Amino acid sequence: MFKHALACCLLVLALLQVQAQVVQITPEKPQRGDKVTIIYHPDAPGAVIGPDANEVIINFTYSTFYELPWKLPMTRQGKDWVASFVLQRYATFATFYFQNGARGELIDKPAADRHYSIAVYKGDKRVRDGFLHESYSLGAQMPKSARIPSLQLELLKKELANYPDNYEAKVREQSALMAMAKRPAEKLKHRNEARKIIAAQFEKNPTFGGNLNKVTMGYLIIGENSRLDSIRKVVSTRFPESDLAKDYLISAIGKERDTVKKISQLEALLKKGKETGENSTDIHRMLFEYYTAKGDAGKSVYHARRSLGPLNPYTSQQLKVIAEEMTKARIAPDTAIAYAEASLKIADQWPIGVIRYFPEYGHILPYVADSTRKKTVAEARSSLYAIIALNKLYTGSKAGALEYAAKAAAAGANKESLMRIAEVYAQTANPQKAFEAVWEVLLKDPSDNQAISAARKNFLAANGTAAEFNSRLKQLEELKLAQLKEALKKQLMNKPGPELAKLTDLKGKPVTPEMMKGKVLILDFWATWCVPCMQEMPYLQKVYDKYKHQPEVMFMVVNSGARNTIKDAIGWEAKNPQYTFPLYFNNDPDIGEKVGFTLIPTIAVIDQQGMMQFRTIGFEGAELEHKLAAQIDILLQAGKK
Repeated sequence: MFKHALACCLLVLALLQVQAQVVQITPEKPQRGDKVTIIYHPDAPGAVIGPDANEVIINFTYSTFYELPWKLPMTRQGKDWVASFVLQRYATFATFYFQNGARGELIDKPAADRHYSIAVYKGDKRVRDGFLHESYSLGAQMPKSARIPSLQLELLKKELANYPDNYEAKVREQSALMAMAKRPAEKLKHRNEARKIIAAQFEKNPTFGGNLNKVTMGYLIIGENSRLDSIRKVVSTRFPESDLAKDYLISAIGKERDTVKKISQLEALLKKGKETGENSTDIHRMLFEYYTAKGDAGKSVYHARRSLGPLNPYTSQQLKVIAEEMTKARIAPDTAIAYAEASLKIADQWPIGVIRYFPEYGHILPYVADSTRKKTVAEARSSLYAIIALNKLYTGSKAGALEYAAKAAAAGANKESLMRIAEVYAQTANPQKAFEAVWEVLLKDPSDNQAISAARKNFLAANGTAAEFNSRLKQLEELKLAQLKEALKKQLMNKPGPELAKLTDLKGKPVTPEMMKGKVLILDFWATWCVPCMQEMPYLQKVYDKYKHQPEVMFMVVNSGARNTIKDAIGWEAKNPQYTFPLYFNNDPDIGEKVGFTLIPTIAVIDQQGMMQFRTIGFEGAELEHKLAAQIDILLQAGKK
């Protein structure tokens, strides 16, 4: 035990020495509201990123500094790289490493399983949740280490020494002890202790939603995910008149499949006259949706007004949804215009990204790049103008409709607004302008079937021929493909491909380097339980069908998910005969690190020289078919030069 503690101390000391040489973080014990400055010294002994770097980025791997981007660019000052920011009212802890450029060809961290860190203080004491959140960060720093539970336990004990009433730390302490337990009886002992802690938390305030969130979180921490329904039953039985019990009841009614029964139950609740706040707005929202779809303008307007709660970061979006639903139903156009105009007034506050809410801090808005915010707000404004344009048309104001259609087109139109603009022009006897609006949609996505149909209809109405339209559509697809290839060429990674010696086919035959030599290799990593992987398969099959007869292209669709065996892959193949691409199985636990992914599906494309040139993490929808084919074509063309 002493040797282990001494080794840990020496490791921490060594890390601090490296950090002091390569990195400066000031102040030493930053407080909330302080300006923190991080300096990277490329000339320092041990610095991985040298003085000739063109760009250095701070890559946060765990962070409660929500106002900062996960990849924070640094600024060169003399020989050094510098970044500064102010710690917000909720900041607790962050870990990060440095990388050379956005692709991170060079990465600097103090050790293979350690990242640089910033801990937030109040005086000389770490802020509440600081050590707790540091324990979270270990999963990012050393994802496969067997030491994580013991190291987390040390940090949780420090948190509880500072804040003995920290409920989550107490539950996670027992969870760590459960993970470290060597005997079932010992594990059960810590599970029961965690249950006592959670039960005590429930009794503190059993009808407050925020407290119930903590309770359910506690059960999730110890792996008892099914407890949510039982907690709801307890609240509903013991406190039937509480707001929380009413929320649960409304939620249950909302799942009722019999629409007549559902609406009857919701209206019965309103007749009681006791529903306030969140209960009431949820009821009115569901009734608004029902009566709007039914075309009952009076009841739609009545419930719309009452479905809005206090002003919050989502209000602008909620106002737009009301206007949209009324527009779709073609009811109460004046009211729809009023809601769209109200949304326009606060469009600058449009919700973007993950907006967090904590009872002690309120809503916390995330970092959003200025370009992203500007684009999102412009598209929201355009969509709102288009909604107003249609409703002006419904009120009989052709001039007003055309005025707002022009505003929508000029504001940053996306598909949503362009399709509405086209509708305005089509209904005002201008099919040429309607076609031009839909054509803009097709310029962004030539495969959009809805837009193709609308474009054809308006093109023919403007006296064009079917042959002319098909010719234009073909030219559009060729242009789009050329643009896609140019964009992809700028994304070439030029990284050494992964070593694949532990892959086999489904008969257990190992993959050999000779099989892949001189070929464009498409590696797709998937699992039988992965829903996005299943969604990806039809598009992958289409690309495979296009290249399956080309000997210089090789597909390896690799079952690589945790909890899957080769038998699972064989069984999946037998049940899915429509997929004919070759399947393989991964036996390498480090394949994710070698390829550079933690999520599936992931597709890596390797060139003829064994260099990884493209990597797509996650399912991107139908775009996969065009993108992957373009990537293959780029590498095939390069191989002919």
